[in-house]
Amino acid sequence: MNDDEALIRSACSFDPRPAVAALSDRRVPISRHDLAARCVAGDAGPVEEMLAASPGAARARVGPFGWEPILYATFSRVPRADPSRAEGVREVVRLLLDAGADPNASFDHDGWLQVPLYGAAGILNDAALTGMLIDAGADPNDHGERNVGEALYHACEFPDPTCAALLIDAGTAPTAVTHCLGRALNFPYAEEAEMFCAHGARARADDLLQAAWRRRPASTVAALLEAGARVDGRVRHEADGPSALQIATRWGEAEIADLLTQRGADQTAVTAADEELGAFVSGATDTVPAAAGIDLDELLLMAVQGGHTRTVERLLDAGANVDGKPGGEEVPIGHAAWRGYPALVALLHERGARLQFDDDGSAIGAALHGSRHCQHPEGGPTMQTVGEIQQAPYADILRTLLDAGASVPSLLRWEDAPPAAVLIDEVLRAGGT
Repeated sequence: MNDDEALIRSACSFDPRPAVAALSDRRVPISRHDLAARCVAGDAGPVEEMLAASPGAARARVGPFGWEPILYATFSRVPRADPSRAEGVREVVRLLLDAGADPNASFDHDGWLQVPLYGAAGILNDAALTGMLIDAGADPNDHGERNVGEALYHACEFPDPTCAALLIDAGTAPTAVTHCLGRALNFPYAEEAEMFCAHGARARADDLLQAAWRRRPASTVAALLEAGARVDGRVRHEADGPSALQIATRWGEAEIADLLTQRGADQTAVTAADEELGAFVSGATDTVPAAAGIDLDELLLMAVQGGHTRTVERLLDAGANVDGKPGGEEVPIGHAAWRGYPALVALLHERGARLQFDDDGSAIGAALHGSRHCQHPEGGPTMQTVGEIQQAPYADILRTLLDAGASVPSLLRWEDAPPAAVLIDEVLRAGGT
């Protein structure tokens, strides 16, 4: 593999740091004749010269992936690692479009249609680039063989709703908008979720229930109700599950509970046990509730996923199992370690959580994997890069686990074992046992 190919492959991967390092190292020059490399780097000047010499190059398939040049520019993650390259990538795309590049150029990835809008909105989250492509005729309905496309689904993984709004306003199918609302609710970005509701998403029962479980703010709950969510709706396979009002009551979220009540939620569904648990979880009382008929293990897992340390502590006091539902596959400390919550890992360990799991997994393995793959504690893997994952929380978790006597996996069973092993080494050098 030559230097240009290595640069391109890194730039279009989840770890563009080698590409950024190569671009900053003048000893690793880019060939003036490699259009794909110039596109991922955002080198507008050389791109302009190449297009002037050969206008047809704007639609020729080039580079190691056989893509059209506009795809290399829009799928380059170099601007995520080096924002100073963002304007160059925008200018490259403008030059390509002016030279006749197809704004709907694509390649297939396991049935998912990959188009420039996906890169612009869902990976780079660049509003100017997204708008440029839409103005050039890019189709936001990039679903390919799947029912929902990539651009909007991943655009809603960011706190700024501008790119997602541009895609919706450009004509994304209503079914896709409604589907992606659910993904937006995975994140604590109220403005993003509420934008979906204001731009035509049809909120469903599971959206309202998810908002209640994840303790989203009252403004988001109100937006979901305005967008059509039924205040007492249930998901079909959980018809006997708690209502949104019961969930809010159990969390002690009085503002949400009051809002749902005002909107007509069935108050008779709320039990004394719901109210007693909510009062305890919220700290309004220190009287440990009986919690009759309430699945404390489910609440515990959701509290862990949201990083609510004090709530987890209270639920454990109320009788939740520190290792999760007996016989279940979801292990609270595994979630805390994978999501990068040091305080929660320490708390669960202090309460007796086991560090080795039934499926041969472990808390330390979860932390190592999360340090490479969990770009957001609640949303999990996103289109951000490895370099954007905060490593300090994982180092703290590994230190806690190593001090607790957890063994380092003899075989790190994923493709990026060396970086994970490096993190272990760093912790050990910093004073782990």
